[in-house]
Amino acid sequence: MLRDSAVSALPRRQVRPSPDAAERQADRLQWAMLVRQSELEAATRALEARGSLGTVISGPPGVGKSFLASAVLTSLGAGVYPLRLRTSTTGPTTAYACLGALLARLPKGTASSPTGLLLAVERMLREDSGGHPVVLVVEFTGTLDEGSVGVLLHLLLTGTARLLAVAQRATDLPADFLRLVRRGRLAEIPLHGIGIPETRLLVSALVDGRVASSAVGELHHACGGNPASVQGIVRRERATGNLHKRGGVWTLDGAVEPEPGSGTDEIIRARWAREPQDVREVIEHLAVARRVPIAGLAGLFGSEVLVDMEDRALISVDATEHRCAYLREPRMAELVRERLGPDRHRELASLTSLGGAPEETGLDREDLVSYVEWSLGVGSTLAPELTVHAARAAIALYEPRRALELLDRAPDLVGPTAVEGAFQRAAALSLLERKDEALSVLGAVPPESIARLDAVTMARHAAARSELLTWLPERGDPQEPLHVAWDELAKRGDDDPSDVKDAGEVLDLAEFRMHSFQGDFSSVLDALESASRRTGSSEYFRRESSLLLALGWAACGREADAAALMASFGLNSPLHTDDDAYLTAAFAVWISTGDWKRCVDLFEAYVDRGGRRLSLRGGIAELFLAVALVLAGRGSAALEPLLNAVAQLEEFPARNALRAAYATTAFAYAQIGDAGEAERFLEHAAPSQNRAPWVFEFVADFCEGMARRWLGEAAASEALLAHAVEDEAAGRVTAAGICVFGASVPGSEREFLWIERLSHHRQGPLAHLMAAVASASRRKDAEALLDAAELAYGMELDAVEARCAALALDFARDRSESAAAGRAQTRLDRLTRILPTLPLVPQVPAPVLTERERQIAVMAASGASNRDIADGVGVSVRTVEGHLYQVFMKLGVSSRGGLEGLV
Repeated sequence: MLRDSAVSALPRRQVRPSPDAAERQADRLQWAMLVRQSELEAATRALEARGSLGTVISGPPGVGKSFLASAVLTSLGAGVYPLRLRTSTTGPTTAYACLGALLARLPKGTASSPTGLLLAVERMLREDSGGHPVVLVVEFTGTLDEGSVGVLLHLLLTGTARLLAVAQRATDLPADFLRLVRRGRLAEIPLHGIGIPETRLLVSALVDGRVASSAVGELHHACGGNPASVQGIVRRERATGNLHKRGGVWTLDGAVEPEPGSGTDEIIRARWAREPQDVREVIEHLAVARRVPIAGLAGLFGSEVLVDMEDRALISVDATEHRCAYLREPRMAELVRERLGPDRHRELASLTSLGGAPEETGLDREDLVSYVEWSLGVGSTLAPELTVHAARAAIALYEPRRALELLDRAPDLVGPTAVEGAFQRAAALSLLERKDEALSVLGAVPPESIARLDAVTMARHAAARSELLTWLPERGDPQEPLHVAWDELAKRGDDDPSDVKDAGEVLDLAEFRMHSFQGDFSSVLDALESASRRTGSSEYFRRESSLLLALGWAACGREADAAALMASFGLNSPLHTDDDAYLTAAFAVWISTGDWKRCVDLFEAYVDRGGRRLSLRGGIAELFLAVALVLAGRGSAALEPLLNAVAQLEEFPARNALRAAYATTAFAYAQIGDAGEAERFLEHAAPSQNRAPWVFEFVADFCEGMARRWLGEAAASEALLAHAVEDEAAGRVTAAGICVFGASVPGSEREFLWIERLSHHRQGPLAHLMAAVASASRRKDAEALLDAAELAYGMELDAVEARCAALALDFARDRSESAAAGRAQTRLDRLTRILPTLPLVPQVPAPVLTERERQIAVMAASGASNRDIADGVGVSVRTVEGHLYQVFMKLGVSSRGGLEGLV
């Protein structure tokens, strides 16, 4: 009985953990609770509240329930007496098993009378606690006998103790305790796994520095949502050198494995071991197969056992058309698979062998990849198509290395399956930025195999080669594979017309992507618009065409149309917002309209969602986020995501965006006045031989030019104007307008007229703002510039607003327009407090007042009367009047009301 109870019920003074272990545990507890403050406070309040019987901490395995319970006790301090109890993990036990250690201390014969037992336990607790409140800490990891339930309820209802319970679900509690939860006498504190923001907070605190999003995503995946695991994982990865510092940012070299088994694992193993034989067989079956249609499972094991397992929350049934059953606890499936012997592995593999088409397996992507990995690992025979399909699923999960491992371990692939395997291998290599290898894989497919392919697969092969050649033009013309495929398609008169149509869509889309990569939008905009509305086409074709169309419109002056098109995606396709095409189009569209805040929100949400994709795309996401901030004039806010992006892109050069990251970082440093760092990053941003999509090339060229202009380099504006000439010639009037506007500080009439002309061919609020600034600057109209400054203020474009205010102040001073000068000065004073460095400094000096004139003007502007000023300065009222007359003449105002904002 004592062995089953697992009780720590001795008085506290007898529990003596080693000092080192206690210190490590306290340290780990401190860090883990950094992101559980709200739950900690709620649980503590529930234990201290009048009329409350305690609290129940619930949540799935591995979210840190026991750690939170320990933190609650720590927060209560020495003012309470905790008594730790644990329910049995090995099945039914004798009466009062939970109280075994307490019973051992009672006088002989006390347990023979239930009433005497209750009173004796109550008396013992009062004596042990020394008058302090008693907190019963109970972990409901198994069954609790009726006798123990009765004693615990008596202690709670008599006010002898309060309960701090830990359970996976409130429904796991005995019925009497569950009723107390539902009546509000026991407060439930549900715990969930921590997300990316919480993991970032923990890791940043542990390493005391910036952490790249890719590293945060990997560490979040490894900790499984349990904050208590983060510290151990971070220490281990730092010790091995996998987590290291690059350019002031902590980043990872490779993947991170989860922490080895913990006490939670032992509880799960014990729970599995105590189940009846038929339940254990179902658990083993589902551990191997991951998900099985409930009808097939009932045919093997009967419906009664499945109903019982569902009632006890061992299994669940999904809502798909297959109605698949799966284990509620994924960790249980992993632990059960680890304990199965080779013979049992093979037996279960034969029972759970997936047949039919891959999409008919009922497994989601992760389950499918795990199933195929496990099956190949135990030597089971799998259909080659299933292995290739699992590789494609791994790529969709942004885990290309797993895809390559599956393909390497796959049985010999022949025929169309071999070609499909080559497609997936090339896709995985391309995702890893090993595009030269990917192209070689596709080139190794024998021509006779390509000739025997169906029309769609043949077109896919050509499209894949074309896409890779856009990145590697030295390896060939990206247009050539498409021309060859079109010729071959024209010869296939006997093919199914629908297959020919689908193949044509594949080739059309490949050509659209090739032109978009090169920034050659004007030649395909009409075709893209037609394709996005083409009736009878697949949804995928229309969607991808629409994304490319939005990108093209944003670059070529139809920003408002592009924004409307992107808004339709937000309404109609909310589940397809994580792929590269959507993110690139959204970035280009919202930057071109000046809606930088939406851009920031999108990429902050992308980073916060986390996932394994951050290991490959975290650098891109943080770069896009930072570019939006830099273009809004917020260089200081952009530096953290920028340095994170640089560190990640140096580690993994996703989409050849590193040059854009260097140039943007230089621009950000120039904005905050750090010329040394700006120059250092400009040296890194020199053009390279590596091709990048047009969007990244534009960002790199523009930010490099702007950084040099902010640093005062004479040739910077001419370089930006040269880029504008190229963009306008290619039809990219939006890009040209942005470049000319950036170069036009302080600007010439030629540049202002150029901006106005380009704005006539553009849409959207940013184009309108640029035209307003250019027109007012050309006419030297201070009032119009102040109106433009107000537009910039509404769009929160601080740098543009500062530029307008500085010019307005110069023009107003030059024309002695005191009211406009006062408003411009007020606006510029506010911006000076926000911006470390102004993009433009006023050139026309303010009228010079003598020291006495300034003193009197300041007092007058604050509302003091002439008599007050005379008394304060120590002169006559007539002298004050004379000084004010001189001030009014110099500043061009007619009353003391006009002094506000000027002195």
